[in-house]
Amino acid sequence: MTSTIPQQPDTRKHLPLARPAYPAGFFSRSLAFVIDLVVLSVAQLVGSALIQVILRFFRLTQLVTYINSILEDATINIAIAGVLLTLTVIGYYTFFWTLVGFTPGKAILGLKVVRKNGSKLSFGRSLLRFFCYWISAVPLFLGYFWVLWDRNRRAWHDKIAGTQVIYTPKSLRK
Repeated sequence: MTSTIPQQPDTRKHLPLARPAYPAGFFSRSLAFVIDLVVLSVAQLVGSALIQVILRFFRLTQLVTYINSILEDATINIAIAGVLLTLTVIGYYTFFWTLVGFTPGKAILGLKVVRKNGSKLSFGRSLLRFFCYWISAVPLFLGYFWVLWDRNRRAWHDKIAGTQVIYTPKSLRK
């Protein structure tokens, strides 16, 4: 006897095998952040040295002396340096998160920043995530420590920006 119930094709064997994305923990994220601070500090030192070499090579030190005489107020010099440093840090994080999904520190540890659905971050979302770092930091860094208690290992800035930091498989790091 043959069955009159139509057979459904087995589609399970045609589905790609997706690896689950494991959320990154507090310590690996913290270490990646420290590595990024070191990278930023070294880049600042190298950049400053390069500017000094260029100024001396082209004998532009008199121009710098003239500009310093105009800007004799130390407060203005500190403000300009602060603005430049802030723009550099914002650019560093948003550039890497938007372009490749990880900073050098996160790349070294095999971490990646993605949206909750696994897609890449846009520039706007990267910028939002960066500014939400302050929300995580202001109440005694509680927003960062939230990763320890959250089931999905998301900090406050991740929750606000709709992002997730995940471990990437070694095969995708190459």
